[in-house]
Amino acid sequence: MMLTKQEMIDRVLHLLHKTSIYDHGYERMVTQPFEEDYIGDLNPVVRVGERNYEVAMYERGVQMLSKRTKDADEVIFWILEDTVHTMAHLKLLQKYKVDNVTTHLKYTKDKVREMTDMINESFLQIGGKYEEWHKAGKRKELENPNSG
Repeated sequence: MMLTKQEMIDRVLHLLHKTSIYDHGYERMVTQPFEEDYIGDLNPVVRVGERNYEVAMYERGVQMLSKRTKDADEVIFWILEDTVHTMAHLKLLQKYKVDNVTTHLKYTKDKVREMTDMINESFLQIGGKYEEWHKAGKRKELENPNSG
């Protein structure tokens, strides 16, 4: 059964609420990929068709990825991966009081590990198949233009 954009958004938000790093300020990260004319730079774009979903990604306005899937959970997972990674990165910037515009974070092994730990902890809190897929590296499979 196909889910609507809103049903997928609601599911992603429900799952993110289980994590300790989510706050309402991040809701736009979840809704934006589903907007009709949205073309983010290296961010997920989701289009809901009659029989399948298209997941796409653009870099500087050029489409770099276009895949079709009938599995709403794959789409939900992809949005979760992107959002959790972004939230963890933003938490790190806040913690070290940098904005990566005028002040920059030095990505030491410890800081990268700290971010990875936040991401893994979030997927542990989300649980289920999404945690399993995260551990298995399914995001790389979804973002590989040659798979699927």
